[in-house]
Amino acid sequence: MEKNALSIGLTILFNLLILSVVAQTDSISPTDSVLVKPTKTVRKLVSESKPPVDSTLVLYFFETSDNLRKGNLYSVDTTIVSFHQYDPITRNYKMLATLSNIGTAHMSRVFSPPLSSGFLMHNLAFSNYLFTNKKIKYYKQTMPFSELWYVMGPKKEQNLEVTLSREIYKGFIFGLKVLMFNSPGLYLNSKTDDKSVCFTGQYYTKNKRYGVVANYLHNKLILQENGGITNDTIFTKNLETDRRVIPVQLSSAQNNVKEAGFYLEQYFNLLKPERKNDTNLRKIDAGHLSYAIRYQRNQMIFTDKKPLSDFYATYAPPLDSAQTFDSAAQILFRNQFKWSSLGYNEDKLSRFFHLYFGINYDHIEQTLPYDSVKTIYNEISPFGGININILKSSYLEAKGEMVIGGYNNGDFSLDARLTQYLGTTARNAGKFRFELQILNRTPAWYFTHYQSNRFRWNLNLNKESYLLLQGAYQYRNLEGGVRFYTLSDYTYFNDSVFPKQMTKAGTVMLVYVKGDLRLGKFGLNGKLVYQKASQTSIIHLPDFSGTMNFYYHTPAFHHAATFQGGFQLKYFTRYFADAYMPEMRTFYVQNQTEIGNYLFADAYLTLKIKRARIFVKANNFTGYFEGYNYFSSPHYPAQDPGFYLGVSWKFFN
Repeated sequence: MEKNALSIGLTILFNLLILSVVAQTDSISPTDSVLVKPTKTVRKLVSESKPPVDSTLVLYFFETSDNLRKGNLYSVDTTIVSFHQYDPITRNYKMLATLSNIGTAHMSRVFSPPLSSGFLMHNLAFSNYLFTNKKIKYYKQTMPFSELWYVMGPKKEQNLEVTLSREIYKGFIFGLKVLMFNSPGLYLNSKTDDKSVCFTGQYYTKNKRYGVVANYLHNKLILQENGGITNDTIFTKNLETDRRVIPVQLSSAQNNVKEAGFYLEQYFNLLKPERKNDTNLRKIDAGHLSYAIRYQRNQMIFTDKKPLSDFYATYAPPLDSAQTFDSAAQILFRNQFKWSSLGYNEDKLSRFFHLYFGINYDHIEQTLPYDSVKTIYNEISPFGGININILKSSYLEAKGEMVIGGYNNGDFSLDARLTQYLGTTARNAGKFRFELQILNRTPAWYFTHYQSNRFRWNLNLNKESYLLLQGAYQYRNLEGGVRFYTLSDYTYFNDSVFPKQMTKAGTVMLVYVKGDLRLGKFGLNGKLVYQKASQTSIIHLPDFSGTMNFYYHTPAFHHAATFQGGFQLKYFTRYFADAYMPEMRTFYVQNQTEIGNYLFADAYLTLKIKRARIFVKANNFTGYFEGYNYFSSPHYPAQDPGFYLGVSWKFFN
């Protein structure tokens, strides 16, 4: 019934979208976002209600209306450089370990722990395939905007993305985004079916004194889990060419991940807007008050009809030997009150000073598998921050938060960032960025107390401490930098999938360079990373990782179209990559199997004709002649060589 209703709903939405855009013609390319500096032009776009005369510039902001006020706007990328990177885990220079199919669990090969305080309410292993409140885009509506994106791969893999944003009536903006990944997989019991949908709404009064930003999101991931192949030699020596015949560890295991919730923020400027004819700007604005409410409900279900499989032999015996049905649930209800010094952003002070502070009240309910008692936490989190612009060349940002009560009592975070331009924002020889982050937090809930069919513990763990120092230099599209982490009581899963903490302080150093270089019609973009950890028995990282896109880009058909062809390369050195435990939906330390030292190479052709863009890609073509040693995680071979076809179309009225 649920599946039929979803299909009918998506069909209706799809037809409405097509009817609204069928008469369109002209173009902009879809790929990654580009941050737009808050220049006079952008500030004008933010404040004006009428669209510019000639522009297909599509702007959007994230999370809160404060970003709209500050000019923290992003534009949809109009290039086709990265159009072939359709998978979310490959966009924006990401380097992630994953399983043998699209839409599955993943973790970063580059050390990048989430540095945030408070109760963990999102699943880290599937984060790139989930809509979260922080990733929702709110479009600055200068014109209607919509986009269709469809990719077809081998073995019936299909991926669809639909985006729609338009002003329904004066002041009210409606948005929709649908994302679907469906793939049967090459191996037994590896099918993925990921569906996410998000609705957004914005409303602003004519004088902009009052406004509302809201969203509703729903994620549903259905993932078959095979635990990897039973014998790597069958794959590495190509003893069996039919992947569906190769034995796997689990034949009936499955993970279901469901997340749903809404967010609503409304603000009110304390002063009336200034008159249009008033030439004397206010020196100080009284700012605005905002109130936000957020509700989120998560459910994570792991099932296995064969809990006595040899895959589990080294772990604790199951409570139920007939079947595994682990169902964990979470509920978050948050109220946030905040004052910000930003009002209409017309006063003199707002141009170089921004202050804000507020408080979150969180009501959290946590239910574990085989735990009939619902644990309730109530947490209060005061927070605040300041942004200072000094002489149009230096920008200082600082913010902090502390948690009082509940599971995360005593957690705190401090973050300070200094950006120094070598000149001004308009004319400079690049910029330096320095950042300091300090975090003290309680380990995630599944480390301290857990009860499932097979994994059970009740631990009293120390708080984790992180210190991050970062320095970077950026000139135009090139950036290089260094990150240095100091860790205390770092928490992880050992080779028995049991929580452990680092007994002494550790460090991780990371050096990187990334960007885009062009020479005539030729170009390359990508990211190279070198990293080293002091506790190598606990933190397993490849010494070197890289992703590079070499391409040739030229107009075609008398400038009526744009053509691009190139190679996408990925590489990482050999290391003991963390293994994946489906029942816990997490990666854990292992010391038996090394992977890496394999060059993944894709060849692609892309053509853009007005608003339509098409790509054809030969994925992992080096697999034809480099041997069968391409693994994405221990016992999970990466995808075999195959061909992909992708089509995208954008519309603007």
